[in-house]
Amino acid sequence: MLQEIEENEFQSFAESHPLFTFHQTKEWASLKQKNGWEHHYVFYQKGKKKAAALLLMKPLFLGKVMCYSPRGFLLDYEDQKFLASFTDALKKYLKEKKAIFVKIDPPLLLQERDIDGHLVENGKNHKKVVSVLKSLGYIHYGFSKGIEKELQPRWVFALSLDKKSEEQIYENFDTRTKRSIKKCEREGIFVREMKEGELPLFKAIMEHTANRRGFLDRPFQYYQNMVSELKKHCSILLCFLDVEKAFSLLEEREKEQKIKQKNYQDQKESKKKEALLKESEKQLNQIQEKKEFLLHLQKERGNQIILGGSMFLQYGKEKTYLFGGSYQEFMQYPSQYYIQWKSIQMAKKQGCKLYNFYGIDGNFESPSEMHGIYEFKRGFDGEVREYIGEFDLPISKTFYRFYRFAFPIYKKMKKILIKKKN
Repeated sequence: MLQEIEENEFQSFAESHPLFTFHQTKEWASLKQKNGWEHHYVFYQKGKKKAAALLLMKPLFLGKVMCYSPRGFLLDYEDQKFLASFTDALKKYLKEKKAIFVKIDPPLLLQERDIDGHLVENGKNHKKVVSVLKSLGYIHYGFSKGIEKELQPRWVFALSLDKKSEEQIYENFDTRTKRSIKKCEREGIFVREMKEGELPLFKAIMEHTANRRGFLDRPFQYYQNMVSELKKHCSILLCFLDVEKAFSLLEEREKEQKIKQKNYQDQKESKKKEALLKESEKQLNQIQEKKEFLLHLQKERGNQIILGGSMFLQYGKEKTYLFGGSYQEFMQYPSQYYIQWKSIQMAKKQGCKLYNFYGIDGNFESPSEMHGIYEFKRGFDGEVREYIGEFDLPISKTFYRFYRFAFPIYKKMKKILIKKKN
């Protein structure tokens, strides 16, 4: 029999389970409650085998509710008999709660893949779990490729930090990523955690990014709830250009270049000398142009100019990058590369074993518009992770059929209303 348990009991079980993610925490439940989701912690035991789940419930119509277990139940999906027994107990429990269905999206690898998205020969897979769930009445949403079709991404990119030094991690970055990080270091850019009262700065970044890339930004209250409810687990990193520091670094480079130029002038006449002097003059002209640009920027915007920002969650030994953005006019400064590097360094110092870059597009053979997100994350090294996807377990088949028909219409109408408001 399925029974409800206290928050601390569930948390104790969840944090020691191999399938635990930040989606199965009291903080996440509290956050979802702000969005109208009631939460219940349930526990099931048969002999020595145990299972637990966070169940989020939201009212629908006629007293009915929908149910979602974020990232699925905490149990052994490979144990078919126990899974079947748990499912039967769950159905009875949810029928009493007047649930139409329960949705799950377990973090189980469908099949193991490498950094390029290629299948790993004889790699881990959970294809059998998909078949078992279907046989137990769960309806599979299929093996989607897109990045924004599920409640939680089916495709993610992750970097193992375990047993690697900071230097080894950096050395495995691709050339473009290293070049971008070095560019930030030599151009007076720095990253720091968001201070109290600075959330509007991050909201403005995300709003600008949403408009630039053509998607709807979340309301300010969403970000406010994330920060307040997830507390110490949630962090926002902001990236700035320090104009005075950038100017000082340029002056140092200018001095070095003038010394080189003088050394070239002292050499004997040759084609090589002529080429070196020409290149040196070009470098000095570029430095002068950058100095003039910085002086103008400082006059217009002040000494510290915000370039971009990103939000992260950290639970246990895993740190997850959720989302971030940058200002179009300052794209010459690769702020997101620098933010990620600083975040990885922080994660390593805090004892994290996994850095989860989170959602990517799974279309590797015929890249979509979202493929650039994968390319960006791939530059930091890691591996592609393909999960088994979303499943619905209908509790009331009649109401479930009506829901599946009506919900897409509701979503379209909601998007239209949101666009009109904006």
